[in-house]
Amino acid sequence: MSPTVPAILDYFRERGDFLLAELRSFVELESPSRDPGRIESFVDAYASLLDEAGLSCRRFPGEWGPQLLGELPGEDPPIVLVGHCDTVWPVGAVAERPVEMREGKLFGPGAYDMKAGLCIALGVVRFLADTGHQPRRRLQLFVAADEESGGTTGHPCMDEVLSPGSTAFVVEPPCPDGSVKVRRKGVGIYELRITGREAHAGVEPERGVSAVDELARLVLEIHGWNDPARGIQLNVGTISGGTAGNVIAGSASASVDLRFDNPADGEEFDRRLRALEPANPDATLEVDGDLCFPPLVPTAETLRLGEKACSIASELGLEISTGSSGGGSDGSYLSSKGFFVLDGMGVEGGGAHALDEHVVVESLAERAALLTAMVLAVDEPGFDSGAD
Repeated sequence: MSPTVPAILDYFRERGDFLLAELRSFVELESPSRDPGRIESFVDAYASLLDEAGLSCRRFPGEWGPQLLGELPGEDPPIVLVGHCDTVWPVGAVAERPVEMREGKLFGPGAYDMKAGLCIALGVVRFLADTGHQPRRRLQLFVAADEESGGTTGHPCMDEVLSPGSTAFVVEPPCPDGSVKVRRKGVGIYELRITGREAHAGVEPERGVSAVDELARLVLEIHGWNDPARGIQLNVGTISGGTAGNVIAGSASASVDLRFDNPADGEEFDRRLRALEPANPDATLEVDGDLCFPPLVPTAETLRLGEKACSIASELGLEISTGSSGGGSDGSYLSSKGFFVLDGMGVEGGGAHALDEHVVVESLAERAALLTAMVLAVDEPGFDSGAD
């Protein structure tokens, strides 16, 4: 017989100090995206904890660090807990903003997105080990190495080691009100690189071809494509170019972020970005990048999982619903590959990718209990994802 929801919550509340200490240690073990050495260090530390909890772990080497898969044996289709260990924060961010507690919140780079999610995913595994509960279905825990930079190595690994038809709980942060996520925007990440010709800006500017001028024109053109009514969002987030104020810029570059609600719109604006051309025929433009996360579009099974999560949450004293997010996630990718996905199963807080990033400490036990109870619920016979 499965434990009751109140009993699960009691288990995690009794271990609240331990959860908090472990989250602090995860945040202090920095793991910036595209830093393979530090990603590997975090994966090694996390894998050792999964090993202690009884999971069999495998690492899959990649350009930006290893992906990690932990498993408990059981029937198919599996239940998969999905997270990522990379953060947007560079090495040294924790030294600049040390982990601290204020007014019931733990502040620290990467705490909310998403070291806290990895903390409660590990909590699920420990709960099963401590209570001796053996899931009927195979349980997997997948930790991606490069979600924040688009999943270029994580997604192929998911294709290789995870099975469509699985139920996937993504431990990304929930909506601001704590609701789980059943809808997300699609995401494209691009870089524009313009090559012009350098010349002395005072002596013979006519010989030059300014890459900065070309980039400035293209930035304004791209921002003119924004269409909130269609859910189209484009942002030029960083720009660089030139070598000195008295030199016509011979090169310039910019990063572009694309968000969209409908797959067809993503494909349209992908084509438009690739079709951009400089106004000066003596300048050249390269466009690198791609659509990296499709939209998460609610399916009947997603909504069914969301309803169950809301029901369990009410037993925990939480009032949540199903919501949407403008951010991308590996959950969107898995949904497009035939997985039954419920996203936003992580810990409440705020400030993702911001200087005030934090986790609500009380939420650690509550969301660990919610995630655990959802795993046990879908493990029950008759709740297999896709069942009538």
